Amino acid sequence: MKDMFTKQPPFYTTTDVTDFAPVGAGVINFKEILAAKEIAGMKYLIVEQDRSREGKPFDDIQTSITNLTTKILV
Repeated sequence: MKDMFTKQPPFYTTTDVTDFAPVGAGVINFKEILAAKEIAGMKYLIVEQDRSREGKPFDDIQTSITNLTTKILV
């Protein structure tokens, strides 16, 4: 991830990430992306979730918030 960011900074001021799962419950390593945010010049990270695996979008939002605040942004 860092290699991609170090070649063209600061062109990644906003990064849009889609995983089709709650943040921290899918395949994207959000902790690694956020660890390289200064190198990339990232100011904003937009997380999308287009679909809910279980058909319960509000549960997925809560899972994303919990994962961000207890596992990823700590």
